[in-house]
Amino acid sequence: MGRKLDLSKLTDEEARHVWEVVRRDFDLRKKEEERLEELKCKIDQESSKRAFLTNQSHLNETHCVHCLQPFKFLLNSKRQCLDCHFYTCKSCSRYNKKEQGWVCDPCRLSSRIVKIGSLEWYYEHVRSRFKRFGSAKVLQSLYGRLVLLQLFFCPDHSWQSYQRAWRIETANMKLKG
Repeated sequence: MGRKLDLSKLTDEEARHVWEVVRRDFDLRKKEEERLEELKCKIDQESSKRAFLTNQSHLNETHCVHCLQPFKFLLNSKRQCLDCHFYTCKSCSRYNKKEQGWVCDPCRLSSRIVKIGSLEWYYEHVRSRFKRFGSAKVLQSLYGRLVLLQLFFCPDHSWQSYQRAWRIETANMKLKG
């Protein structure tokens, strides 16, 4: 996309359709951010629990560090996690074929967050380079027209969320230059 996006030639129906796509994009971004925050919170909780339980050194020799089920010879044998080296039971870990060993669920979740975080780095880099993402450019281009259209077609609650998003995006543009 160039610096300026001209959507003035769109019909009202096309503008409404574009508006709905932009709305879905904002909703999807919000859900993804919420999901990432939830995953990060789970990891923090698990880390706190692990830190507490590791102070009880004998406990991990006899019980799973995650579910606290006692290890039994054949029924619930212990497996050492390749990443954190704690002992876990079969239900709290998964076999990693690539590394040929067991990895506990929290470590699997942590590595997933790292991968997601690297994508987050990419999007931050793109955002800093281009100042606003595609949906914000479209929203900026349609803003004046949509002010009129929203009176006829958009429910109040969704319009307010777009106004908030617009204010945030405009503030970000002012801060960045």
